[in-house]
Amino acid sequence: MTPPVVKICGITNVSDAMAAIQAGADWLGFIFVPDTPRFITVETAQAILQAVRSQSPPTQCVGVFQNASAETIQAHWAALGLDQIQLHGDETPAFCEQLPAPVIKTLLLQPHLSFSNLSTTAMAYLQANNVKTLLLDLPKNSAVKAVGSLPDAVGLRSFLSTFPSLLAGGVTADNLQSVLEQFQPVGVDVASGVEQAPGQKDVEKMNRFCQIIQNFKSQPNHGDPLSCNP
Repeated sequence: MTPPVVKICGITNVSDAMAAIQAGADWLGFIFVPDTPRFITVETAQAILQAVRSQSPPTQCVGVFQNASAETIQAHWAALGLDQIQLHGDETPAFCEQLPAPVIKTLLLQPHLSFSNLSTTAMAYLQANNVKTLLLDLPKNSAVKAVGSLPDAVGLRSFLSTFPSLLAGGVTADNLQSVLEQFQPVGVDVASGVEQAPGQKDVEKMNRFCQIIQNFKSQPNHGDPLSCNP
């Protein structure tokens, strides 16, 4: 079985991008949300993506936005040639369909959410032609500090077996093996879990995180490969 996709998000410089690729990251995330710790400008991103694309095979580059206008997102996509667009705000399925690249739509894992309701929301997004992947993440300042501590673990695993989803939220190399075994996600997204400070990656943590991913064998018949998986 193919190991889960690993997305390392919040890349802010060339050296971290190169180290993430060497560690084994499949996708790199670049955050274009102003006033956040890992925000980068188009100019900084251009230098990083030029270095990333000198590697072979190329790594998927994901631009992360939150409640930005379609015009802003399209301008970033045109300037950078982003492979995917991740939306982390209140964007609707209709908004997603305006965008020029495959979309990863974030859905927040509220502590006592109904996975039946979340499934309805997921289906609405995935009916948009360019929404290929979902990202399940914990809300900012959530009372739940890691996805492995969610009350309805059975509901989360069932959701992940049904919908093409990355899993995020308090995942580190220390709890990753448990998260993989418990939820069998087809992909994992990590930012702070492989950092020494916001926007400064830790090479040893990235290597350890990716090694656990690469060694993990998914259970048969658990979800389909992500359609954007390089």
